[in-house]
Formats: sequence, C-alpha cells, structure tokens
Amino acid sequence: MDLTRSYFQLLICIILCTASAVSIIYIKHQSRELFIELEVLNAQRDKLNVQWSELQAEENIWATPMRIEREAINKLNLQRPPIKKIKVYEKQ
Repeated sequence: MDLTRSYFQLLICIILCTASAVSIIYIKHQSRELFIELEVLNAQRDKLNVQWSELQAEENIWATPMRIEREAINKLNLQRPPIKKIKVYEKQ
C-alpha cells in the first residue's frame, strides 16, 4: 500500500511538473508574440509621426502669405490696390 501511494505521488508530481513546464513555454511564446507585435506597432507609430511632421511642414509652405498672394495674382488676376485707394479704419 505504501509503495502504491509513493508511485501515485510521484506520478502526480511528474504531471504537475510537466503541466508547469508546458505552461511556462506557452506563456513565454505568448510574451514573444506580443513583443513582436509591440515592435511592429512602434515602427508604425514612428512612420506616422514622420508623415505627420512632413504634412505639417507642407501645410506651412502652402499657407505662406507670399505664396497666397502670388497665386492670387497669377491664377485669379487679382491686383493690389494703389496706396491712395487703401483706407484704414480704426476702432474707437
């Protein structure tokens, strides 16, 4: 009876150790997959930040007053009025 009980306890220990080892391997695998996904997302974030910076720079170029004035003169045939015709009103 004592020998059977020892074998049973040994079998339980082997099963628990095997289950523990498999669990550790599975968790480590999941951790690696999540880390790889995190690195991909970080790379995408960095790429989007670069694109955003480029778009902001382009927007600043397109919105410069000199460029807007040049487009108004060239494409819309607008002309700046003579100085004598410009009236400045001040708020009282």
